[in-house]
Amino acid sequence: MTDIAMKREMNVKEKGGLRTSDLVLAAVLIAAGAVLKLVVGMVFQGGVKPNFMIAAYCLALLLIRPNTYRQGAAYGAVIGLITGAVSQIPLLCGTPFVNFASELAGGIVIGMLAAVPQKAGKLNLIPTVGTFVATFISGGLFSLIVVIMRSMDAMAGLVQYGPIVIFAALCNAVLVGVLIIPLRRALRRS
Repeated sequence: MTDIAMKREMNVKEKGGLRTSDLVLAAVLIAAGAVLKLVVGMVFQGGVKPNFMIAAYCLALLLIRPNTYRQGAAYGAVIGLITGAVSQIPLLCGTPFVNFASELAGGIVIGMLAAVPQKAGKLNLIPTVGTFVATFISGGLFSLIVVIMRSMDAMAGLVQYGPIVIFAALCNAVLVGVLIIPLRRALRRS
C-alpha cells in the first residue's frame, strides 16, 4: 500500500506545473500592471513610457523561476496569453487582439530566460537583460503587426515605433531590475 502512495507522490512531483500561488502572484502583478498602465497613461498622454503589463509578467515569471526551458516556455505562454486577454480591456487596448500574439511571444522569451540556471553570489543580469529582450520582442512584434495591418511603409513604421519600443524596453529593464530583489526577499523566493 505504501508503494502505491509513494508512486503517486512521485508522479505528482515529476509532473510539475504552475502552482496556485504562482497563478495568484502572476494575477496580482498583471492587475497592478494594468492599473499602472491606466494611471500613467492618463497622466502622460502621448508620451513614451514603460509598458507595465510586460514588466508585470516579466516579474511574475522571474519570481516563479521555471525549472527547465520547456517549462519556462509553457509558463510564459500561459501568462503571456492571460496578459494578452487582460490587455483587451478597452481602456488598455488601442489595437484589439494584437496583444495576444505580442504578449505570447514576450512571455515565452522571458519564461525561457527565467529558467537559465543562476549561481548564488554572482551578479544576476537575467532580470534586467531578459526583461529588455522580452519587451523588445513583444513590442517589436506588436509594432510589426500594426504596421502590416495599417499598410504602412516599413521604414515609416520603424521610425515611428522603433524608438518607442527601445525606450519601453529600457524602462522595463530598469524597473524589473530594481523591483526583483525586494520582491524576491518579500516573497522568500531565491
